[in-house]
Amino acid sequence: MKSEMDQARLYAYKLMNYRPRSKFELRWRLEGKGYSNEVVENVIKNLVRLGYIDDEGFARYWIEKRAGKRGSYGLRQELLSKGVDRAIINKHLAKLSPEIELKAALVLGRKKVKRGRTCPDHVLAGFLQRRGFSFSVIKSVVQTLLRPSDV
Repeated sequence: MKSEMDQARLYAYKLMNYRPRSKFELRWRLEGKGYSNEVVENVIKNLVRLGYIDDEGFARYWIEKRAGKRGSYGLRQELLSKGVDRAIINKHLAKLSPEIELKAALVLGRKKVKRGRTCPDHVLAGFLQRRGFSFSVIKSVVQTLLRPSDV
């Protein structure tokens, strides 16, 4: 029969097999599964030592994967909810250029406008705002897609 430590370690490996995890996220999942605090801390300490858990690498991974679907504000909120330190988030979001964010918002905006026959300004703006894009990006997308003559 496997010890609680072995079971927790196997569960952690299983979770990280799907995608990288932050320390906070992995701790939350292990505690939610009912493992004791001592076991959770030992498993996490061991995984950090082995290099399997790295919040810096996790933030980089998350931003690369989600940048086309979320704006910088949305990415910041997602990473904060996963327990990543603000300094790490700020460091990696600084590398996300405004042009990349604008292109992503334009792609999402075009899909939204294409789906509906009519798309009022406030509907498109709200759609992009809920995805964490900044006001300046939203304004540019609305002007480009819905009011091309005003540009």
